[in-house]
Formats: sequence, C-alpha cells, structure tokens
Amino acid sequence: MPDELTTPRPMPDGKWSAGSLRITSRTISAAEISEALGIDPHDKFEQGGLAIPGNPERSGLGSDRWPEEHAAALIRLLEGRHEALGRLAVDCEVELLLGFGSENGQGGCVLPADLREVGLLGIDVVLDLYRPTLDDVSSTAE
Repeated sequence: MPDELTTPRPMPDGKWSAGSLRITSRTISAAEISEALGIDPHDKFEQGGLAIPGNPERSGLGSDRWPEEHAAALIRLLEGRHEALGRLAVDCEVELLLGFGSENGQGGCVLPADLREVGLLGIDVVLDLYRPTLDDVSSTAE
C-alpha cells in the first residue's frame, strides 16, 4: 500500500479541524445514554441546564488532523456498539460532528468511501465550516 495512504498527511498551516459525537434526547438522560453505550462523555448537559458552546477535541485527536481522521477515530470508538446505538436512535438524535476552519476561508475535506461505517451505524454527519475571523483576514492581506 502506498505510504500516502497509511501515513497521516499534515494539515496545512492556518487550517484546523475537530470531530465529536453528539447524542441528544428529550426523554433519555445523559447518564442513561452513557450507560447504554459504555462510554463516558467529555461533556454532558441535561435539559434545562447550562450548556457551554465550544468545539473541544472529543475525537481524541488534535486540531491539526484532517476531518476524515476525526470521523475514523469516532467510528472506532463506536465499534461493537451498533445494537446500543440502534436502541438509542429510537429516542435520540445521533450525529457525528466535523468542524473545519481556515485562516484564508478556503478548504474542505474528503470523506472517503471507507468511512461507509457511518451509514451502517445510521449516524448523520454534520460538517460545520468556520469562516476566518477579521483578524485572520487582515493578517493574510498584509
């Protein structure tokens, strides 16, 4: 197999990405979701509680890794949990979140065919693209 397919390629300077798994429900508590999956979340919020927005690196990978790498790490986290996810899906929304940002406002990612496991898990993929901040734009114009 060619090295470029097995060796992670570096994320270009000025670009970042993140990945996380979001499970929400109006009827099942965060503790019940954690117990069903056997996974302790990095963050959990109960309905009516204070939720702090942000994009922590929940996939366990750094922001210098490509979105498809975050997706693959999260899929590995869910291995052997297909039945539990199926039961939760009746009362929960399950989403694989991928975020991508770039100082110059341009970029993207490829979700390769070998990530078909997302479809087999019945998980929606949400791709959030982040615009550069005014500071980013002014620094690239100089």
